[in-house]
Amino acid sequence: MTVQAMTVQATTSTTAGPAADPPVRTGPGLVSVIMPARNGAATIGAQLAALARQTYPGRWELVVVDNGSTDGTPELVAAFADRLPGLRLHRAGARAGTSYARNEGCRVSRGELLLFCDQDDVVAPDWVAGMVRGLAEFPAVGGHVERRLLNDDVSLATRPEKPAGSLQSGFDFLPYALGANCGVRRTVFEELGGFDPAYRYGSDEVSFFWRAQLAGYPIGALPDAVVHYRLRRRLPEMARQYYSYGLSHPRLYRDFAAAGLPRSVRPAAREWRWLLRHLPDLVRSRKARAVWVTRCAMRCGRIVGSLRNRVVFP
Repeated sequence: MTVQAMTVQATTSTTAGPAADPPVRTGPGLVSVIMPARNGAATIGAQLAALARQTYPGRWELVVVDNGSTDGTPELVAAFADRLPGLRLHRAGARAGTSYARNEGCRVSRGELLLFCDQDDVVAPDWVAGMVRGLAEFPAVGGHVERRLLNDDVSLATRPEKPAGSLQSGFDFLPYALGANCGVRRTVFEELGGFDPAYRYGSDEVSFFWRAQLAGYPIGALPDAVVHYRLRRRLPEMARQYYSYGLSHPRLYRDFAAAGLPRSVRPAAREWRWLLRHLPDLVRSRKARAVWVTRCAMRCGRIVGSLRNRVVFP
């Protein structure tokens, strides 16, 4: 879906939503937590156990969307039925993709607030409570993505943690929340048409929260709604992930250039100069090598993505 030309409205993490969109009364309502899952047997147990420890006193459900697992993930999820009374497993293997799975989970969910987390992370005990408080004030929110608990120094070097209370950035455009820790009112989600499944290689949450802001819905940054985020540990996995990120970025440019997303040619030139200067990092240390490889993988992904989308976004 391509965004038409429009005026970008100022958005911060401290301003309330539009006057015509009053805060949601969440006390008696149902909250839906949506978690896509695909071959997550190695990590999903820790996430389900963390969700079973939530302190939120209100009514909430957990919809785990199985996106075609072949490793016993559905059976592991089913084993938590007695610990998570609101747990539902929804099979959605018609097509692969996180955005498709999230949309399917929202379609079958019943809550007026939609919270999103991932199978390989660990939510803090008061995560649901913090997200609900935030969505009483903001139409969309992003929580704090804590990266130290589950990761080693090598992984952290490729993706340093952002300060609590800040949203994601990096495009010289609007901020956004990560799909691993975000939430939105159902009315807003449905107005926007959900996540765009055309983003098969990532950036679906970037597109979603940019569209939300361009439609007049600010995003609240919630420092107390914490998810412990798991990064890739092996270098080939890191490289594939960052290549995939880069592959999706030119599509973002194609869809949002008319709304003000800059082409970023000069930053790209600086990045390639950095990569050439730091070639010795490949043999210097594991940490330096991981940083170089991930940065190079993202730039290579952008080149291929530019060719596929017929744009120039290096």
